[in-house]
Amino acid sequence: MSSYPEGREKEKFIKWVQELYRQNPGGVSSIAYHKLEHLLRESRCYQVTHGEQQALYALRQKQLVFYWSNQKERFLLSEEQLAELDFLVLHADYYLLVADALSGLQTEESYPLFYDSTWQQQQLSSSNYEVASFDFANDGDYAAAAAIITSTNAGYKVTPTRVRSWTADSAFDPTLWLLVKERGTGQPVGVGISGYYPPMQEADLDWFFVHPAHQGIGIGRMLVAATVARCQSKARIIRLSGIADGFYTKCGFKPGDKWIIMHR
Repeated sequence: MSSYPEGREKEKFIKWVQELYRQNPGGVSSIAYHKLEHLLRESRCYQVTHGEQQALYALRQKQLVFYWSNQKERFLLSEEQLAELDFLVLHADYYLLVADALSGLQTEESYPLFYDSTWQQQQLSSSNYEVASFDFANDGDYAAAAAIITSTNAGYKVTPTRVRSWTADSAFDPTLWLLVKERGTGQPVGVGISGYYPPMQEADLDWFFVHPAHQGIGIGRMLVAATVARCQSKARIIRLSGIADGFYTKCGFKPGDKWIIMHR
């Protein structure tokens, strides 16, 4: 087994993962690449080889945050190593190899969603609402975004300070921060915050929320359509993480591979 803790060796490991991701993003990671790379830089990374069988994996404390192998007949971590973990994220094919050994963990399914480039996206408009670019010099826009996110039943408690902190993200793209506002009053009622990572030409649709008083009238679809329109010309991959529900499939997204998240 080879270890890649820091420095040039860690960069070599990350380059391997980059190439694997380019070939098959949905089969390599349940999350967007820039988020995965952030986890890898916080983790201790390893390579295991048994003859022609090879695996790459990353551990952050007791969490298995990345695992890839060139074959699906054998899991290349031992049962003793698995027993020490309290969190794992695995492609469904690999999960089948360890399900019995990890039967004591709770499991959740996750499906990355990818935009179908053949989808005929409608540019939605409304006489009552309009999509506006985020004003990064206006404290009120950060407050509005935080209030909208917190107002929903998703369970997030977000502050304006936290929203502002997202501008430091490696995939920060100011053109992909949007608000939907009421015409006339200018009151924000929906927010869409996405990222774009140039090295991978990947757009990551991330925070999409509509105030409960304005849901069910197409505002969410306006946000998604406007975001896709802004990144479609430069993005090779447009994706989001989560559950393959009907809303996003109606917006042109298709579910990718199934992933399993295990935790105590």
